[in-house]
Amino acid sequence: MKVDDKKKKRKNKAPGYKNPARFRLDFIKENTLNTLWSVRMTRTRVWIVSLASLAAILALLWTVVAFTPLRQLLPGALKGDLRARYVDTSLRLDSLEHAANLNQAYLENIRRVFEDVPTENRESAAPSVHVTDSLLAASEAEMQFVRSYEEEERFNISVLAPIAAEGMVFSSPLPSAMSLSDIVPTIGIKGVTATANSVAPVSAVYRGTVISVATGADGLSTVTVQHPNDFLSVYQGLGDVFVEKGSKVEAARRIGSIPAHGRVVFELWHKGSPLDPAEFIAI
Repeated sequence: MKVDDKKKKRKNKAPGYKNPARFRLDFIKENTLNTLWSVRMTRTRVWIVSLASLAAILALLWTVVAFTPLRQLLPGALKGDLRARYVDTSLRLDSLEHAANLNQAYLENIRRVFEDVPTENRESAAPSVHVTDSLLAASEAEMQFVRSYEEEERFNISVLAPIAAEGMVFSSPLPSAMSLSDIVPTIGIKGVTATANSVAPVSAVYRGTVISVATGADGLSTVTVQHPNDFLSVYQGLGDVFVEKGSKVEAARRIGSIPAHGRVVFELWHKGSPLDPAEFIAI
């Protein structure tokens, strides 16, 4: 009896055979229920096939993206030179738009100026090829206002300007062979004018910054230079201009030239008030 019990215990302890889990994928024709294709796989084989399929799909996607134009759709995938050209083109378009807006504003200002010109002046100037700027014509009321303003501001012009000019040495805008003598016949402006028999250079009277370069209908240019202590110098009637807006100039630097048999007009201003250049420059 004891021997049989031991044999039974040994049989119970013996490991039993386990059948591994298997999977089958069948393709069946629904009309006839015939099996067209059947695949049997274990759990391990299912994992291997799934991972291999996923890797193949990822490899296919990488190949398509890496070797086709679709790559350019990815952020930062553009070539260096192509990206630089795109950035440069964008900046150029932005600059052109800014310049177009400035030109449009400039043309709009010109249109408003001409709309303010009296009708009779425009009609009288219409038959002529050379249109005279009627805005420079001063009425009697304007002349009276200028005279009264000069009387009121005489103290500021005659006292404050020399104080501001202390330590500043202005040079003549013309060569020593020429001299500024004639008073400019423009109401309210104390500039001076000079004529030249041949081409003569024009120089800046003091260091400063060119704030304006304008060319009139007659082809002559006007240069305006901003100096320290709120001084401003204006050079009209230049045939050639050697500077541009924003240029830094020093005293006696050539900024332009007078054409042969031309006339240059020089003005000196301080805080919006015209000055007599003879009081500040040896002319």
